[in-house]
Amino acid sequence: MLSDNARKLLRIMHAYRHHFGVMAPMCQLRRRSSRREEQIRAALQELADERYIQWQPGAPPETAVILEAWEREEPGIRRRRRRR
Repeated sequence: MLSDNARKLLRIMHAYRHHFGVMAPMCQLRRRSSRREEQIRAALQELADERYIQWQPGAPPETAVILEAWEREEPGIRRRRRRR
């Protein structure tokens, strides 16, 4: 299960990539997430460790490649469906 920072960053990166066709630079990640650069780098490392993205520590965030854009379902945890 991802931390809140990592989950938010993954959604921002996916939306930015989908909308603009390029990966978001650090200045845009800082602006859109309202997080400090250290927090962003820690979240990127968490995403890389969990294999949601491919990214080398120390490299700019624009070099990251998204492997999975949505958080995985945890076994045993069921989300409630909305009733229509």
